[in-house]
Amino acid sequence: MMIKDVRHFLKIHINHMLVLLLIINIVVIGFITSTWLQKSSVKPRSGEVVKAKEIVEIISTTNTRLQATLYKQLIERVGPVEAQEELVRSGLPFDGQTHLLNHTVGDWLYTKDGTKGLTYCKDYFLSSCYHGFLIRYIGEKGIDTLDDVMQACWQIGTPTASQCAHGIGHGLLAWDGYKNLPQALSDCDKVADLSPKFPSYNCYDGVFMENNWAVHNDGRPSPDRWVKESDPTYPCYDGQIDEKYRRACWSNQPQVMFKMFSGNIDKVAKACEDIEAKEYQDTCFDSLARQINPITQGNPQHVFDLCNKMPVGWKNQCVNSNVSAFFSVGDRQIPFTLCEMIPESGTRSCYELLQQRINSYVANLEERTSLCLRVPQAYRSTNYCPAT
Repeated sequence: MMIKDVRHFLKIHINHMLVLLLIINIVVIGFITSTWLQKSSVKPRSGEVVKAKEIVEIISTTNTRLQATLYKQLIERVGPVEAQEELVRSGLPFDGQTHLLNHTVGDWLYTKDGTKGLTYCKDYFLSSCYHGFLIRYIGEKGIDTLDDVMQACWQIGTPTASQCAHGIGHGLLAWDGYKNLPQALSDCDKVADLSPKFPSYNCYDGVFMENNWAVHNDGRPSPDRWVKESDPTYPCYDGQIDEKYRRACWSNQPQVMFKMFSGNIDKVAKACEDIEAKEYQDTCFDSLARQINPITQGNPQHVFDLCNKMPVGWKNQCVNSNVSAFFSVGDRQIPFTLCEMIPESGTRSCYELLQQRINSYVANLEERTSLCLRVPQAYRSTNYCPAT
């Protein structure tokens, strides 16, 4: 594929990424900020958070392409940092669709500032700014200089480095072409050879997630993606997929199953239960729980309603996966609510997981301490929340 063709392909791919609905994995941290001073002219009601005029219009439409256009207008008007702040204050759900909307700012930053633009990304919505940035970066430069990007990501923190690797996976499959899934996975290993400590699994995960959606300029998935509508396990068992990549495959397969079974959670759960290898079965159920996350639209009771469709033994784990998912995309209230609501048999494990997330993903000491203090004393662990 010639570089001109690749750039054209990536441009088309990026412009239409926002028609997707993804379920995203892990991690949120805090990091570098800057300011653009121009503010919205929209007047707030009493007690209401000020919303930029573009945010008001984004909220009022379900057209994802129009949302992306409006968000780009906001970025250009107030700057990328303030635009991200506006989006996180908007009240939009912490789900895959908002994650993809925020890809727009990463693409914009690379276009305007090149590699320097990475420092203006915020960690909001599962580090989606980094994803949009890296998809564009790989389209322009390929993989040979990705170690420079990873070094910048590591300086921000381990969670951001993990999300950078995930974004690289997305970009590699778009770069190599959807029919070349094994090549993209192999390229993750090439990046690992170039970049010390590269979190390869996150890259594999990004490759498989990109494969599941693979949207082109006509709004439909690429016919070259590795998906068979009649086989809910494909391509995880395919002989061309090496064993070391298969857990990442199963981490994304419930997305395919969910669509194949028309949103029937019971059928997806049965398909996960039929997997023989325990490791892959666990991964499948965890992914299904994360698939549930955006469907709940931030309603804690709906989390329990849907998790109760899981087989015996997986109901509390499903809630825990949603605790992790909500925390990962930036929500700091619902995870606590879920731990308060979970049956007593799952309370301790729920709060322990929540404290792990606080300890691992919240970089600011003051914020971390504040969150730890919200954990009931009876369940507080000095392993994760010391001196509270």
